Amino acid sequence: MAEIVDGNNLIGRLGGGTREGLVSELCEVARRKRKRLTVVFDGPPDAGRQKVQSFGDVTVVYAAPRTADEEIVRRIREQRDPRGITVVTDDRALASAVSGAGARTAGVDVYRTDASRRLGAPAVEKPVPPGGPKDWERWFSDPRNRIE
Repeated sequence: MAEIVDGNNLIGRLGGGTREGLVSELCEVARRKRKRLTVVFDGPPDAGRQKVQSFGDVTVVYAAPRTADEEIVRRIREQRDPRGITVVTDDRALASAVSGAGARTAGVDVYRTDASRRLGAPAVEKPVPPGGPKDWERWFSDPRNRIE
């Protein structure tokens, strides 16, 4: 299941912050959840930046000349199976349009609780082998011990 985040709505509901800060948090959440996220912001990107940017499992979209709400609904309507998409927003009009297009919604509080739980959980660490460089080389050459 994919998630689309109403970026400006989430920043406002979380009490402010920056786009970069939100994207950084979303990158960590996506990594921990092993899920792809798209965050859509109103307006154009900063000068010299592209309208669509990828940061690992997080895609950042600047909606101009559309509004973020229009861009989110457009993306849902383009999907073969919109039921597999969840939109994170507290915007009632957007939530209604998203539901009408066949996708699901999750409020900011649901996102915040899930993100806090995910970020608070320790990252999965693989054990490090004891010994010298030759032992390490042998251990890391085994594909089962690679962190991906």
